[in-house]
Amino acid sequence: MMETLVKNVTLVHQPSEYHLKKVDILIENGIIAKIGHNLSSKKSTIVSGNNLHCTIGLCDIGTHSGEPGFEHRETIDSLTKAALKGGFTSLVIFPGTKPITQNKSQIRYLINHTDRNNVQILPVGALSKDIKGQDLAEFFDMREAGAVAFGDGLVSVQDSGLLSRALQYASTTDKLIIHHPDDHTLSSGGEMHEGETSTLLGMKGQPSISEIHAVQRDILLLEYNNGRLLIHAISAKESIHEIKSAKKKSLKVFCSVPYTNLIFTDTTLMDFDQNLKVTPPLRSEKDRKALINGLKDDTIDCIISNHIPLDEEVKNLEFPYSESGASGIETCFVACLSYLKDELSIEKIVEKLTVNPRKILHLTVPKIIEGERADLCVFDTDISWTYEKSDICSKSNNNPFLGKKFTSKVIYTVC
Repeated sequence: MMETLVKNVTLVHQPSEYHLKKVDILIENGIIAKIGHNLSSKKSTIVSGNNLHCTIGLCDIGTHSGEPGFEHRETIDSLTKAALKGGFTSLVIFPGTKPITQNKSQIRYLINHTDRNNVQILPVGALSKDIKGQDLAEFFDMREAGAVAFGDGLVSVQDSGLLSRALQYASTTDKLIIHHPDDHTLSSGGEMHEGETSTLLGMKGQPSISEIHAVQRDILLLEYNNGRLLIHAISAKESIHEIKSAKKKSLKVFCSVPYTNLIFTDTTLMDFDQNLKVTPPLRSEKDRKALINGLKDDTIDCIISNHIPLDEEVKNLEFPYSESGASGIETCFVACLSYLKDELSIEKIVEKLTVNPRKILHLTVPKIIEGERADLCVFDTDISWTYEKSDICSKSNNNPFLGKKFTSKVIYTVC
């Protein structure tokens, strides 16, 4: 029998009767056997630390996988090991693999993958066939197989009619449409946020209006079709205003923000760090602060890792030629705890990474009670360490935090 005893840990889980209280947790064969004080067990592996906290396992919406098709970038095995390293036990995976996740066999392949290390894989079915934005994919076929939502990942749908029909069809099944807002006619060719820094560096910019215009259109389509929409990976201050207004109308609209956009700004790109060339782009300090405030007032529902594993051949190039994207599943949580601790409480960060993503997708929220299966993330908020290549579980190392210091660390994840 395998036993683990987590000692003197503060629970951070609002629904729990032990919320913000220090307890010991005994786990036997994957089950929470006992929660109490001064627990002891001679057979147990002891988990301890300077300032331990425990919450339910994190849930990430919009994770990118390499497998199938791009196993040199990431396999399900390496992805889920990286997820556990970062505290995640549930991954909502985008369909941009090869082949595209757009039929029931591909949905089932991911859900039942043998190398997922007990991590819950929740596939997003493609919104359009081959993610080309021209024809709707087979929603009902994928829904029956277990797709939790539909979307084309970070590929924005330019055809308003297509997105309108997607919202209409998805509304009949109460499934979520996940859509990243970006008007390509305004942002095409841009390498970074359009502003003073892009002008100074002589780089073509992506204006905020390309996102704002798409957000406005998507909200109008949502209101017309009465569906459920997650506006995914926002970055601009004005987008928050539009979404807040839509929520006041009681529309079923939600939104997410990449953790990198909460920590970095476009000025960070003065050194042309390719690992900070991301979608959406890093914007101004005013945008960053607005995103923080949007999390505080619950306009923004969840934080995402925006995990996009890329190989050296497409990433380690001169900035204009480098492909956009950064790995993030291992660093998302600890980076938020380390770099945002003066702006966001631990409870707020945890809520946006655990409960809210599951509620948006109508998923069961794990419980921290005796007799329940353990779905837990234990982390220490008083530990200084540097993130090095040797720490990486992902097959790709395109991470902007390499060589940077953290003041928090995930100690133990179980699911």
